Amino acid sequence: MAWRSFLFSVILFVLLIVVTEIVLRIALCFYGYPFLKPGNYMCSGFYPTIKEMMGKDIRNDDAVQDVLILGGSVISTPWSNMEVRLDTILRKKYGNKKKFAFYNTAAAGHTSLDNLIKYKLLEDKRFDLVIYYEAINENRANCIPDVDFRSDYTHIKWYCDIYLLQSHPEINFTVIPYVCDLVMKGIEDKMSKKIYARQEQVDPGFAKFGANIKTGSSYRKNLKNIIDLSRKRGDELLLLSYASFFPKGVKLTGEQKDMDYFAGCHYASPVTIWGEAEYVKKGIYIHNQILRELAIKSKTHFFDMAENMPQDGRFFCDVCHVSEPGAQNFSKKLATYIVDSKLVE
Repeated sequence: MAWRSFLFSVILFVLLIVVTEIVLRIALCFYGYPFLKPGNYMCSGFYPTIKEMMGKDIRNDDAVQDVLILGGSVISTPWSNMEVRLDTILRKKYGNKKKFAFYNTAAAGHTSLDNLIKYKLLEDKRFDLVIYYEAINENRANCIPDVDFRSDYTHIKWYCDIYLLQSHPEINFTVIPYVCDLVMKGIEDKMSKKIYARQEQVDPGFAKFGANIKTGSSYRKNLKNIIDLSRKRGDELLLLSYASFFPKGVKLTGEQKDMDYFAGCHYASPVTIWGEAEYVKKGIYIHNQILRELAIKSKTHFFDMAENMPQDGRFFCDVCHVSEPGAQNFSKKLATYIVDSKLVE
């Protein structure tokens, strides 16, 4: 009888685990996690711009010139359709001699860390050219008291959630440890009254902390990792300095009147979503200097877009997003550099 009791207990325990697993997977589905492979939420939830690439065979040793775009919203598909513009220009230049495939993973709010993570996730892909363009979104990470800043950006909840998911490689087999960690982290944050900087915009009360550009070393580390990874994979890398437009003699406040100094686009972002204007400008400058230094030191391909974009409000929707004339100017100059440097030959 004892062995029957033991067997019954084991079966009951297994059933409990199975039921718990199913219930938790169903619960995660409501938050967008795939039922069978919840680990894929890294692509479907955090980085959907790379989702469609995951099942593709992308190589840099075939007849197709595969180009990867890393960055934030400025060169993303919704904002500027940069991949379409470059494809059109390069096809006109090379005609039938070259075939191109552009993969634009740029997305709103993405920092150097997001771009590094995306590039790492594409570990089995090889590209003929990788284009990097981003230096403004990092500024949001500065808008927090110095004591709360973390160099790995875990003072922004977005990255805490990413790191938590990355720490559970077993999630496709069982979600129980992950969900337990998720719940415990939430309780811990509530109990400790954890302060987070916001990933999508800046809390007005925290904007003053953006005066101290704390992200320099993090930006350098992330960018260096991208450079090293491109070398290891044999991908050609092109770094672009970040173009911006801050009207001379004008104090931008984030109010509607700021738009009088720009192109009058259908949609534009107030400078305050990155912080106070003078600190945002300072942050871009520091990040650009780091990018230039790394490009020189590593002998990586570099194009100074900051110096080549006209300082004219007609080319900008706001301090960084480009208008239609701006997008045309940007893509033409970028394509010209790619052709002149023979980066896709």
